[in-house]
Amino acid sequence: MTASKEYAIETRNLTKTYKSKIKTAKNQRSLFSHKEKRIVAAVNHLDLQIRQGELFGLLGPNGAGKTTLVKVLCTLLPPDEGTALVNGFDVSKQQMQVKQSIGTLFSVGERGFFWRLNGYSNLEFYAAIYNVPRNGRKERIIEVMELVGLKEHAFDFFQKYSGGMKRKLALARTLLADPPILLLDEPTTGLDVTSSRAIRDFIKNDLIKKTGKTVLYTTHYIEEVAQMCNRVGIMNKGKIIALDTPDALKDMAKKGEVAELVVKNMSSAQVQALRGMAGVEEVAAQVQDAVLGQTRLRIRLTDVDALPRVLDFFFKEKIKLVNFKQEEPTLEDAFIELTGAGVGR
Repeated sequence: MTASKEYAIETRNLTKTYKSKIKTAKNQRSLFSHKEKRIVAAVNHLDLQIRQGELFGLLGPNGAGKTTLVKVLCTLLPPDEGTALVNGFDVSKQQMQVKQSIGTLFSVGERGFFWRLNGYSNLEFYAAIYNVPRNGRKERIIEVMELVGLKEHAFDFFQKYSGGMKRKLALARTLLADPPILLLDEPTTGLDVTSSRAIRDFIKNDLIKKTGKTVLYTTHYIEEVAQMCNRVGIMNKGKIIALDTPDALKDMAKKGEVAELVVKNMSSAQVQALRGMAGVEEVAAQVQDAVLGQTRLRIRLTDVDALPRVLDFFFKEKIKLVNFKQEEPTLEDAFIELTGAGVGR
């Protein structure tokens, strides 16, 4: 596979499998049940190109193969088939050059730190491991701690750091050797909303806009990639099933119209009648205020022409319309339609 200067990461037919033991159906009730070994492709003949300087989001449900892909790209796992190039270097044949080109952060990024040392001393230890030049080591440590917003807490003990501060220090460790490519695997998992937003803002505004690094950002949080990424790949069962900009992926959601309404004095029989109308694909009904007799409806229509028929139905049935709005398709709509799974924060 020939490297391209345009791409920071390239994979061709990349495959990583593992063996899974599954109980056979006929023996599930047996005391001495037999487990059948099956080969599962965590990464399944994957072709992917990520451009230099791109913030690329990899979205998928748990078990989609995202973390396995990151482990292959950072040489922790060898591929079973195909090839992958990181910064132009082959992950199988040029592992040292790949490692020198990347910084990797997993969702458990705070592991490996010394709890009784302060933040600065922890980074000093890793700077030595990463061969950060001794004559500029102190300045580099302070630089990355300032970059992630921890300069004022550089000499606080790690054990006193909050969850968000620990994750920021893990990011600082990832940046120590100033690698051109960052592999960030679910970096906000387990963080509160404020810390999560701070990490996202740092990645988007500091890493991409100020330093021009390439970032592969994996997550199962839809709103993260929608807000941050230039392009998004949706991964499921080891394959990329869709890849485009967030807006383009939204357009891949079911065509038609979605209307959200609040109505008054609507019976369950009328809801059922609404569900059976031509042009109505789906109706979700929820009591909003039992005292006022208000019901919230979310109606998916085949097209905009079905909306007048719905409104006429309300008029004829003497159902009062309290509130109404039309919805644009979301990245979540596209995700659920493509993967058949729901995700949430």
